[in-house]
Amino acid sequence: MLYIGVVEIPGSDDHEGYVAGLSADGAYSDIWTDVRHALGPELLAYAPACECGWHGRPHPSDPGGFRAATRDWLVEHFAELDPVRPVLAALGRPLCPETDFLTAPPPARTLAV
Repeated sequence: MLYIGVVEIPGSDDHEGYVAGLSADGAYSDIWTDVRHALGPELLAYAPACECGWHGRPHPSDPGGFRAATRDWLVEHFAELDPVRPVLAALGRPLCPETDFLTAPPPARTLAV
């Protein structure tokens, strides 16, 4: 998730968030992997992650876990950054993934024929 809100936040480009997949060997997927379409080893969990190297606690590898990991990155990491706090105070509301960030669209549903 890339911050694109109405107020500039210095350094926010260094904190692009994503949902990483956690595999059985303890490795996290990278920022370029959409874990909702991951190929290869089965992912045991989803975890919030940031390009700065931060990782949060894991969640189940299902749609609810994906949403929880997205929320955790925003609330537990991005919103806690020093340059973000004054912006939150000025906005008078929490940041919203749907309006303040550029995010990947949900995966397309495959229709059975």
